Amino acid sequence: MTGMGPSTMIGEASTSRVGGLAVHAWGKGAPLVLVHGGMGSWRHWIRNIGALSATYSVLALEMPGCGDSDSVARDIPDDDYIALVERAVDTIGGPRPFRLAGFSFGGVISALVAARMGSRIRKLSLVSPGGFGRSPRALDLRTIPPDSAGMETVREVLRHNLRVMMLANPSSITEETLDIHHANVRRTRFDGRRFSLGNRMAETLPRIACPIQTVWGELDALPYPNVQARIDICRAAVPGIRVDLIPGAGHWVQYEAPDGVNRALLDFFAA
Repeated sequence: MTGMGPSTMIGEASTSRVGGLAVHAWGKGAPLVLVHGGMGSWRHWIRNIGALSATYSVLALEMPGCGDSDSVARDIPDDDYIALVERAVDTIGGPRPFRLAGFSFGGVISALVAARMGSRIRKLSLVSPGGFGRSPRALDLRTIPPDSAGMETVREVLRHNLRVMMLANPSSITEETLDIHHANVRRTRFDGRRFSLGNRMAETLPRIACPIQTVWGELDALPYPNVQARIDICRAAVPGIRVDLIPGAGHWVQYEAPDGVNRALLDFFAA
């Protein structure tokens, strides 16, 4: 496995706003709503949209306080934040049950939304989801300096943080990867760590009515002591949950190993 994967050239999206949240759309077919991770935007899915939009109408939602969406108060109550996402997802999903996928911070938010929406969600895929509690293992993350410190310095820190937390293989971090991460970080105005590092996933999964898939990078640095520990929690909560483990990939698994993740998503959503 390498970081190459499909091209990030996916064609121009049509963009709309729903309740103050930006929605970027590609393709035709049944709706598939994508929810990005923390310090992110729709670009967290940039290597997946091409493959997915060949079958589905892909609707990449940008969360409150992220990307092109409206900002929210930093101390917004959890339920109010979830409700903003739920209303947007419900609107763009259309009148019939639809498919939903969330990554990392967006994974735990998608699970919370799906638990509230019941039969409106046809299938749910959680890619490297958060919500399993804070790890006792501290990652060697560096504070990202302002751009005024010089772009060479900024990109060195971005590269370090991506290697520590997001991507397992150093060759996965290209100049394009740094461009994407820099744009995402600079446009983030909401700290989603209270959801990502919270411990709501185990109690939420059994309340979800639809079939659930989880997708994990084998070398994801966030789970403690390893990915299997989180898989075990998911299977204890929902014995029939589908698990796809992607060899050699890290946390941002759908970017680092797009071909494997795209196959897993399409197979699950079609089954």
